Amino acid sequence: MQLLSLVQHLQYERESLSRYPRKSDGGIEWGAVADDLVLCSMESDSIELSTVIQQFVPKADSLIFFWESLAVPSVEMGLESSISHLPEITESVPELWIYSPGDRIVVEVSFSGVVTVARVPVDADDRSSA
Repeated sequence: MQLLSLVQHLQYERESLSRYPRKSDGGIEWGAVADDLVLCSMESDSIELSTVIQQFVPKADSLIFFWESLAVPSVEMGLESSISHLPEITESVPELWIYSPGDRIVVEVSFSGVVTVARVPVDADDRSSA
């Protein structure tokens, strides 16, 4: 596990969470996200988060964990470490986002108990450089 510096945090946030419309509480405004980007949305008590991770980012080299507050540094963890620590993480943190840079997938665990998985929106700059 590696704590991210503020510069690293901001870089990963620009690549991921900043690409989505946000609610005033910081959560993603899923109603304003294109349906074709959303891969899955379900109540968190109906599925294990580790199953979601293994299903949607099974080959991820590392995952970035963003918390609801910048007071708690974001972290980068390998896939196996992430999966083994998920029970403790979700027990102690009511809202978080997990970003897989290699897959360009975001998982939001919302305070309201919904887990949403989506592809990161691509902007015009990304399309022209691809």
